Amino acid sequence: MYNYIAFEPDMEAELVAFMTGNRWPFHGEEEPEEEDIRDRVKEGVYQGNGNRTYWITAGDEKIGLIRVFDLDDPICLFDIRIKESWRGRGAGREGVEWLTGRLFRDFPELIRIEGHTRSDNIAMRRTFAAGGYVKEMYTRQSWPQGGKLYDAVGYAVIRADWENGTVTKVEDKLPY
Repeated sequence: MYNYIAFEPDMEAELVAFMTGNRWPFHGEEEPEEEDIRDRVKEGVYQGNGNRTYWITAGDEKIGLIRVFDLDDPICLFDIRIKESWRGRGAGREGVEWLTGRLFRDFPELIRIEGHTRSDNIAMRRTFAAGGYVKEMYTRQSWPQGGKLYDAVGYAVIRADWENGTVTKVEDKLPY
């Protein structure tokens, strides 16, 4: 249903419009500034230096953005953003599933993919679970935003699970 296009630096204006034209209540910057976004493009935050970014499209419309970082490490992380008018329609879930396959196919040295979200971001927590990601971490008061401290939750998928179509739950019976 959705397609994916690699971000290129000449798409900077579209990126600025996308990032400043939506609110991001579960990201560190709820309303990013144009100048900061342009600076990040120049610094290689979206492309280069172990980073890759992909647009999620529906027809000709760019409805989402996935930014992957630390690709020069065997463990990478990602950030996904869906346009406000498209939230709740499955683009995030499908995007995470697409990204997982893409990264494990394109980066054979990659052993796991991680993502983090605020504990109150129920939609993203469901998206991780639906995509085969396992909740591995819960950190209290570790997400500062808007003058408050929120709890955070960390999820990951390991290559072996992706290759075998399985989900290996964390089994830690120790109370400490």
